[in-house]
Amino acid sequence: MSRHALIIYNPIAGTAVDPALWLGAVVHRLCERYTVTVLPTQAGMRPNEIFDVLSDPLDLLVAAGGDGTIRFALAAVAERKSDVPVGIVPLGTGNQLARNLLIYEENILADPLDDAINVLLKGIPQRIDLGIMNGHYFCVAAGCGPMSDAILSPGHEDKVNWKMLAYASSMIQTFALPPVVFKLTMPEEEPFNISASGIFVTNIADLGVGTLSESAQLNDGLLDLCILNPTEFQDYLHMGFRFAGGFVGGKAAYYIKKIRSLDIEVVPVRSKLSGLQHMGHRIRTFLDGSNEPRHPVKTEVTAAIDGDACGTTPMHIEIAPLAVNVLTPPHFGTGRDQKQIIDIAHSQEPD
Repeated sequence: MSRHALIIYNPIAGTAVDPALWLGAVVHRLCERYTVTVLPTQAGMRPNEIFDVLSDPLDLLVAAGGDGTIRFALAAVAERKSDVPVGIVPLGTGNQLARNLLIYEENILADPLDDAINVLLKGIPQRIDLGIMNGHYFCVAAGCGPMSDAILSPGHEDKVNWKMLAYASSMIQTFALPPVVFKLTMPEEEPFNISASGIFVTNIADLGVGTLSESAQLNDGLLDLCILNPTEFQDYLHMGFRFAGGFVGGKAAYYIKKIRSLDIEVVPVRSKLSGLQHMGHRIRTFLDGSNEPRHPVKTEVTAAIDGDACGTTPMHIEIAPLAVNVLTPPHFGTGRDQKQIIDIAHSQEPD
């Protein structure tokens, strides 16, 4: 019986690479080992519908695209509680999960497509965690606040022309936006309020704003809570270029905590502005023609997962330990027995 591989991709994604540039090469190489089916996703399609197009058992699911397409495929596998391995062909702007899985190298001499195909054929299946936000799976991060909104704002042309620098510009410009007061609630801890320009709950170490936590792992049964609260222009500049993948000296203004679950709500009070933020607000309202003397009180903000808008606050976030099987390059490695990882995820208290 021949083995079956399914390739899914989003043909209308804002950062999608023309399938003519990659699809033939992927199918040609996979046909050495698999019978290959190609499935372009459609508007309104749900993750669990991926498996409905096949009559034969699936041996490999290939997700080709950016983090949104990757999330879609991983959600399908997690919802089905399937052990089918998921291979990744990174074609987006950030490709954050693929970067953290070491699927390709970021240098001008590397061929990301060839690297990804080699992982499809020679990769080692390894289980990784996913996050869940209000019932939606995510593989990279959930976020809210002005800095999270900055990830949503660059247009297609800017992302094509400037890549990650498009996000850096958006991040820097958030200095003109007031922070938001959030209420954070975690199990067995007292809830607390905090003023922040961005809250991210990540599943990976490298989110583009530097290494958020040196101990972050994709298979440790924990998520990283990252609270960003810059006040000076230098803070915004550092974060912007860190997000672009560059190196800038200095310490980023963020706070990290290991968590398993978290509830995020907006507290409807007016946040306190730093001198820079107050100046930015006055300049922005003057240019808009509104001349509002005080910034408005927020009652809710946009919730985002893996760079896509996904409803609004409140947000309930939790870990889904070892939810999916992904193909990783042989040099990625975990160095741990999977049962041991599960035991740690369920028994170890967050720091």
